[in-house]
Amino acid sequence: MAIIMRWEAFILVDNIEIMAIELGITADPSIKIVQSIGSVLHGVLMELVGTEYAGQLHETGLRPYSQYIYFDKDKGQYIWRLSAVTAEAVERILRPVLDMPEKIFLKQKRGHIYIQNRAILEETSYEALMAKFWSGEAEYTQAKLQCVTPTSFKVDQQYTIFPESFRIYRYLLRQWNQFTTFEMMDSDDLLAALESATFIRDYNLRMGMYGLEGVKIRGFRGEIVMQFKRNLVMQRILSLLSYYSQFTGLGIKTALGMGGVQSEVIP
Repeated sequence: MAIIMRWEAFILVDNIEIMAIELGITADPSIKIVQSIGSVLHGVLMELVGTEYAGQLHETGLRPYSQYIYFDKDKGQYIWRLSAVTAEAVERILRPVLDMPEKIFLKQKRGHIYIQNRAILEETSYEALMAKFWSGEAEYTQAKLQCVTPTSFKVDQQYTIFPESFRIYRYLLRQWNQFTTFEMMDSDDLLAALESATFIRDYNLRMGMYGLEGVKIRGFRGEIVMQFKRNLVMQRILSLLSYYSQFTGLGIKTALGMGGVQSEVIP
């Protein structure tokens, strides 16, 4: 049983369905650690999980995990952050990552990365997340979404370079309904209600490029502040989905290192 302390409360979790971990990494001098190395590390993950599960993920098209690389200025260290949103992905991807050897050979780069430290950031379940946002009295009015790696949505065969609130929450709602084991939120009019209940209050963004197999994908990076209107039910759903974004990521190619998000929900 895991005990998680967040939002100044203890939540008991028997079934770990959602997990976030991070690994501090360094590399051989011949390897430059940049965010687009996330696509190379995705290959490492697929080798780690084995052909059966990798084939299953490819065949279904499901991505119950996300991963990305960023530089933590406070720690002075490159961080590889990974998340999973199903119990199977926790057991078959994240736990093996925690047991990986310290020295990992990257075939495409012809060199090694080195795992300096490992940490579990959070372990929870869908039921526990629902309880966190529905059983308390707190009214959450804002969410800060820090897009750590280039983030984009594909619209009419084009990559977006600016966020839109309805695209953000449509994506997160779909992810929740695809993977939740507890409570689906799939009423026909919910997305429209969510769209009318929030707006982008502030942002500090810049355009970013993500190199992937010789193609540079445009996206946005930086902070988005979402404001929730005074509707308690909508506030709770929006807060839940905003918090969930740090596990799923946002937009396209989240398994390859794009769309890495760190979120904060504010009463």
